[in-house]
Formats: sequence, structure tokens, C-alpha cells
Amino acid sequence: MSFTLTPDSVEQYLSRREGVSEDTDGVEADELGGGVSNRVVMVRGAGNCLVLKQPRPNLAVEADWPADVDRVHNEAAATRVYGSILEPTALPAAVPAVRFEDDENDVVGFECAPDDARMWKADLLDGRVDVRVAETVGRVLGAVHDAAAEAPELLAPFESKLPFDQLRIDPYHRTVARRHPDVAEAIEAATDRALGSDRTLVHGDYSPKNVLVEDTDRFRVWILDFEVAHRGGPAFDAAFMLNHLFIKSVYNDDRGAEYRDAARAFFDAYEEHVAWDIEAETIEELGVLMLARVDGKSPVEYVERAETKQTLRRIAKRTLTEPVRKLAAFETLVRSETA
Repeated sequence: MSFTLTPDSVEQYLSRREGVSEDTDGVEADELGGGVSNRVVMVRGAGNCLVLKQPRPNLAVEADWPADVDRVHNEAAATRVYGSILEPTALPAAVPAVRFEDDENDVVGFECAPDDARMWKADLLDGRVDVRVAETVGRVLGAVHDAAAEAPELLAPFESKLPFDQLRIDPYHRTVARRHPDVAEAIEAATDRALGSDRTLVHGDYSPKNVLVEDTDRFRVWILDFEVAHRGGPAFDAAFMLNHLFIKSVYNDDRGAEYRDAARAFFDAYEEHVAWDIEAETIEELGVLMLARVDGKSPVEYVERAETKQTLRRIAKRTLTEPVRKLAAFETLVRSETA
């Protein structure tokens, strides 16, 4: 990697890129937020808009967190697969097209989502819980999981679990297993299952921050950020999304029922599109991930109150140590801990 992506360097960089150089005169470049694992710059010019991503070899967090930069090419490949699966469906969903891929500098250029598309995470944190969005992202995940499971040629590029291990398993599962030895055995079992499965294409970061909602002139969701995509077990993606919805139900507990309804709508829509039953392993994985987003290397930034953190720890540990393997039972557990 000989080039470092910044708003100041991007215009000269793009001027040398065949196929996009004609769009770079007088561009405006802005660094986008959320660049913990990547440098991300949005470039506008000549009526065109691009989002450029370049992975950080060490994530921008307090803890030492190295990760292989090849993951950006993994992201480009998975974005294309998602697009190929979603395009022929009637689902109101899309992914940004890959405009170019630079192997030498580990940069990928994506088309921009529409200007009116907003991050679903922001809506949820503001208390705007739209069950229609939850249902749609559940349908999208189910459709992709189901289609990829039946297409070995789509799964072939994603045999490596290295990005998933570096950015999810190690900072989440192994870290909390060390920090909470009382539930380490259950966490290790979930870890072995996540690394041992190869059923379908797993997004690996299927969360509200990677869903944009477009609903001004039409309703559509945009799915983003595929850098930890891999061939693996579908329960991880289902649990990852459920985790964020349930954490917000505890964080905004006065509106907890709305988030729980969204979680149920998401999982019901997902189950309608797949042939397998992964509810039990999804709930077990959910317990691991909830604990990880409190005490792993990457805790959710908005949960600051010690009382909220302790509530999430109790829910997670009870999930891992009690016979809670149905979503309805998990909802009951959450309600009992937040009453």
C-alpha cells in the first residue's frame, strides 16, 4: 500500500484512475464518519459521486487490533454477490455498485447511495422504530442466505475466514471469554460453531449502521459494508442484527416494546425465506454478542450508564447459562430484566 487515502490526496489519486479521471475536475472530498476499520472518503464532482474505502492495517481503537488489508477486496466481491442476488428479486433493496478496485493501493470505489438515504441506526437511536424496515432487512438476509447456500460458485471466493476471525471472533468471542471465565465454555462452543460452519454467505456486520433507509420518493433499503463476509453459519448474521435491536430496547427501555416488535418482525421475515431452523443457535450467539458489545474490544459507543451495561451483562449471561433458546423466551428474559 503506497497511497494513503485522505480528502487532500483523493483528487490527484482519482485523476490517474482510468474510467473515473474524467469526473475528477474540481471535486469536493469529505471524510465520512465511522472509519474505525477503514479510511472512507466521499467524492463529488461533475455530477458524479463516489465513496472510496481503504482499510486500516490497525483499527483506530484504543486496543491493539491488527487486520489484514485484503479484506477490502473481500468486500468488493461480496458486494457484487449481494447485488447479483438482489437485482432480479422484487425486494426493495440495493447495494452500492463497485465502480473500481485498486489492488496495488487496496482501495475500492463504490457508487454513492442516494442523498436522502439515512442510517437506520440513527433512526433507531432517536426512537423512530419502523417495523417495515426490520421486515425488509430480514427478507433481504433470508433471500441472500438461501440463494447463496444453493450456489457453490458464489461461495467459492469466500472460503477464508481470516477477516471474520480478526474483526469478529477474536475481538468479540475470545476477548469476552477471557474477561468472563464463568461463561467461557458456552462462548467457546459458539465460537467453534461459527468457525466450523460453511452453509452460506455470511455478511458478518449485518447491523443498523450498515442499513440506509430511502423513503422520500420510494421505499428502499441499502445494505453496506461487507468486509468480513465469508462462507459460514447463518446464525451469526441473524444474531448480529437482533443484538443491536435488543440492546436499543434496553437503552431506550421506555420504548422497549417497539424494538422488541422490530426484532420479532426481522426474524420472522428471515425465517420465511430460508429452509433451515437456526433459532436455538441464533439465540445462543445473541448471548455472546450482547456480552461482547459491553465488554469486548468494540463496545457500543452509546451505552454509557453503568446500570445499562450491567443489565445487558445479566441478560447475556442468563442466555448462555439458562435454557433460553427461543426468541420468545429471550424477549421474556429481556422484559424481566428491564421491568
